[in-house]
Formats: sequence, structure tokens, C-alpha cells
Amino acid sequence: MNFWILSGSLLAFLTYFPLWKQIRSDEDEVEQNFLTWFLWGILDLIIAIALIIQGGNFLLVSVYAAGGLVSAFFIWRINGFSWTWFDLFVVFLVFVSMVIWYHSGEWMATIVSTIAMLIASIPQLVDAWKKPENMPLAAYFSYFVANVLTTVGGQDWSVKERFYPATCVALCLLFVLFSARRFYLEPATKPVTAEP
Repeated sequence: MNFWILSGSLLAFLTYFPLWKQIRSDEDEVEQNFLTWFLWGILDLIIAIALIIQGGNFLLVSVYAAGGLVSAFFIWRINGFSWTWFDLFVVFLVFVSMVIWYHSGEWMATIVSTIAMLIASIPQLVDAWKKPENMPLAAYFSYFVANVLTTVGGQDWSVKERFYPATCVALCLLFVLFSARRFYLEPATKPVTAEP
């Protein structure tokens, strides 16, 4: 571990606390997708184990695995969840990732699970596009910075060192851009003014 990886992982860890507070608060309208977070947690756990076995850059993805599962728990407690065909498809991808891991090893499991994690992000990205005002922009920006730091900290440009965090840089940048749209959209309701 080096300074960059430790800094990025610590930043990601600390970012979960205000995010959890927003999720659990009645005052803040932070909409998060339970199954996205749950599947992120499971896929990140698969990636973390594969990276640990390879001796790769595993700390950030381990933080994401734990944080994703705890976030899913809070979201489930507040909103419950419902299954869609897409969620079932992502569960299938989790299963495929484990089968590939068993047959092809940790290197391929890292790639396939990371791609499955990206696919699992689609519902949350759609929510961020449709309702940017309900997205935790600060948290997404913090995760973006954490991924950049961890990517910089990788020892080389191999799958075990930089594939996951570099992929998450692009994903979190999308979340930041989609969530930042709130500053450019007109409010849904305009105040009514009295006519003279």
C-alpha cells in the first residue's frame, strides 16, 4: 500500500458516513436504488477477493464492498425494494462472474465482475439523469476523487492494479456530470405571480 491508495480508500470510507446520514434522513431527498447498491456490494466483494488472491490493489474495492452492502441495508430499511427484469439480469451476471472465476481464475474474474458492476450501475445512472436534484453530488464527487487517487497509486497498468479504479473513475465522473445537471435545469414548478 502506498500513500495514494491509502488516501483514496480513506476518503471513500469517510464519504459513506454523510451518505448514510442522507439516506436515513427524512429531510434530505436522496434517492438511491437498493438493488444497485446491493449488487455493487456483492460484485465488489468478488473483485476484492480476486485482487487479494492476485496480490493486487484491493483496499478501495474492499471499502466499496462493505460500504455498498451497508448502504443497501439502509436503503432497504427505508424504502424496501422490488425486482425488475434488469435486476434479475444483473444477479445472473454475478453468477456468471463466479463461474468464470472458478473456471478462468482471478484475472478474468476481475474483468468480468468489473464489467458486471458497470452494468449494475445503469439503474442508478438512469435515476441520476432523471432526478439529478435527488442525487448526492458531493458523495459522487468524493468517490470520483478516491478512484483517481487509487488509480494513481497503482504500481503498474495491469488489471490487478488499475483496471477497477480506472473504470470507477469513468463511472463516478458520469454520476457527477449527471447529478450536476441540477444546476442547469429549470425548476419543475415555477412560482405563481399575481397579475396586476
